[in-house]
Amino acid sequence: MSPVTLPEALAAAAGGGGGYEFLDERGEPASSLPFSRLLDEALAVAGGLRDAGLQPGETVALIVPEPRDFLTTFLGASCAGLVPAPLYPPVRLDQFEAYLRQTMPAVTISRAAAVVTTTPLRRVLGAFQSNVPTVRSVVAIEKLAGTPLDEVAPVGLDDPVFLQFTSGSTSDPKGVVLTHRNLAANVTAIAGPDGLRLEAADRGVSWLPLFHDMGLIGMALTVLYAGTWTEFLSPLAFLKRPAVWLKAITRTRGTISFAPNFAYDLCTRRVTPREMAELDLSRWRVAGCGAEPVRAETLAQFAKKFADAGFRAEAFLPCYGMAEHTLAVTFPPLWREPRVDVVDAGQLSTAHRAVTPVNGQSMRAELVSCGRPFPGHEVRVADSKGHQLPERHVGQILLKGPSVFRGYLNRDDLTRGALAGGWLHSGDLGYLADGELYICGRVKDTIIVNGRNYYPQDLEQAAGDVADVRRGRAVAFGTQAGGGREQIVVVVEPAQAPAADDLADRVRGRIAEATGVLVDEVVVVPTGSIPKTTSGKLQRSRVKQRYEAGVLHHPRDVTSRVRLVGHVMRTQLVYARAHAAKMLKGWKGKGR
Repeated sequence: MSPVTLPEALAAAAGGGGGYEFLDERGEPASSLPFSRLLDEALAVAGGLRDAGLQPGETVALIVPEPRDFLTTFLGASCAGLVPAPLYPPVRLDQFEAYLRQTMPAVTISRAAAVVTTTPLRRVLGAFQSNVPTVRSVVAIEKLAGTPLDEVAPVGLDDPVFLQFTSGSTSDPKGVVLTHRNLAANVTAIAGPDGLRLEAADRGVSWLPLFHDMGLIGMALTVLYAGTWTEFLSPLAFLKRPAVWLKAITRTRGTISFAPNFAYDLCTRRVTPREMAELDLSRWRVAGCGAEPVRAETLAQFAKKFADAGFRAEAFLPCYGMAEHTLAVTFPPLWREPRVDVVDAGQLSTAHRAVTPVNGQSMRAELVSCGRPFPGHEVRVADSKGHQLPERHVGQILLKGPSVFRGYLNRDDLTRGALAGGWLHSGDLGYLADGELYICGRVKDTIIVNGRNYYPQDLEQAAGDVADVRRGRAVAFGTQAGGGREQIVVVVEPAQAPAADDLADRVRGRIAEATGVLVDEVVVVPTGSIPKTTSGKLQRSRVKQRYEAGVLHHPRDVTSRVRLVGHVMRTQLVYARAHAAKMLKGWKGKGR
């Protein structure tokens, strides 16, 4: 298929079938938007944006919570020749100051000429106009009823199509500039014969947020280019009751749906037998899993639980992707059960090689294949100097092909580093085996102790096995804050309120049992203390910074406070004296 721009793809889709359907909180149909009508609505929004004084080539930040409003506004901005920059909306207005602190840098970096949002949010988002010099107005979508454009604005394949921000899991978010050519290459590969093999009869179902790439590109724009249908459910509806996702697949006879690993785990744990009895997942032919580490155990447990509902393990499609590669990088073959590579964990840590365990005494690691690169795209595994490594040697993953982004917005220094030597340096570690890619972790997250490499995801998974640890709320990192060698620290949130010392001991024991790693310290923190990115990824770097600054503690646990003060005194004695004095004064004032 010859590449086309996004407005051209919308115009082509309007002449055929397909479209979007939007579901309510119960997963029932709320409204339908065929592509033919979507084009009309997008052109009306485009006219309204032009009437608001926005000119082709300018960037517009989108903070729009509802899927239907978001998609018409996003595509309307594209039809007007603007560059949309999707941002996540605020969840709670009582935390609005924190929201502004997190999103203001993105709006500033994007140099947005306007912020488009809803009428209720417009009243509280005026801060963007007063604090970001480039923002001329904050526009409510309800006011975009301008004179529709007669036709879409002319844009080139190498013009920016939209701006997406990296998740910020290991660093501050960066603006990724994607072109219409990048988008066309990636969605064509996803939908094509070496990807999902989308057909008119396919039906997508998604609860994924549209301000992130897997939801926007994978489940909205891919079907637009392919001319099929997708049903959209709100993320909040899924999180409240995971079964509503599976019921929507049942009701619509859905065939394609993607989700992160945690979603499959959540369904396994929370879907009740009564809800199970209402499910028919036999038409679900592609159950994509990506955006975070894919766990073999999670996939196996989901397939076992939902087999009686017609789900087949061959439907799983573990995949690898990243924002700088538009979205998807590798897919395995369709209709193949997940390929799991069982390797010697010790050799993986010390020799950085993926080898078969030689005896029953070896610690084992299970890694799931994410498949092969798309045609016209390349994946290489290289050492720290950029030299290509043989198969089953762990190194940094390098990428090349038409899906690779143009660069980071206004950050030529970061762009040069990311695209050094003609390859995109992903920052991820992995290895190739029989041409298929296996992911080990992030370069920046790797913990190195006594010459051994440990991947925090393995320690976090083991910590999450402990009953009283809140699922998905464990962070592992290495630190030299105490002086001397690198130490391993694990921070966990309790599911309920067990004694911190008892929980820490059980976490330490489980990690040693599962991985052979002796953790130096386990810190139990209040529920909600571990920060995540807007895409749900753990922010290890921020947790580490807080730990090293001495501000991680459990307010109800005096023992943890004493340990905390001791740690700070060892690392920053002067700071610790002032900090401890302030804390003691506060305790006395409260009568403790």
